[in-house]
Amino acid sequence: MFVPTTWQKFSLAEQINDLFDDSPLEDRLWVEFKKLKIAAERQWGVQVTQQYYQLDFALFCNKGHMDIETDGDAWHAQRERIPLDNLRDNNLQSTGWHILRFNGRQINEELGSYCFGKIQETINRLGGLSDEGLVPRVFYSFAGGAAQQLSLFEAMGDYQAGEMLPFEVD
Repeated sequence: MFVPTTWQKFSLAEQINDLFDDSPLEDRLWVEFKKLKIAAERQWGVQVTQQYYQLDFALFCNKGHMDIETDGDAWHAQRERIPLDNLRDNNLQSTGWHILRFNGRQINEELGSYCFGKIQETINRLGGLSDEGLVPRVFYSFAGGAAQQLSLFEAMGDYQAGEMLPFEVD
């Protein structure tokens, strides 16, 4: 397996997903996934009939799978790409994948206010993140932020029962 990377990413990597050096948009989203402890897989391969697709990010939920795509303007704004993206989305959706696409402006300017809101809504609609058969992780919204359900074995410092702990997205 070949993973495009840099020496800096190689020397700082804690897991294989940290190695990928594909696009600044994907890197930004990846940093936020890690910060929020959302288990995502980068460059996940999916085959639909004879076609093979490389997903920017795959999230596995209890009631389905999510494909999150970062659409850089240089590639996805090309008129000839639109039918190919539509075909790809339709093929993936026909096998049960839920697709979210975010463009560069959304990721750079609305990462916390829009992108992660949609990601959290979709995770919740799909029954929470799959945690290898343990408790599904869901997100709760409230005035001033959002909170994430802890996994079964996760500790959280001075957490009080019933307390909503906000997380921030840069």
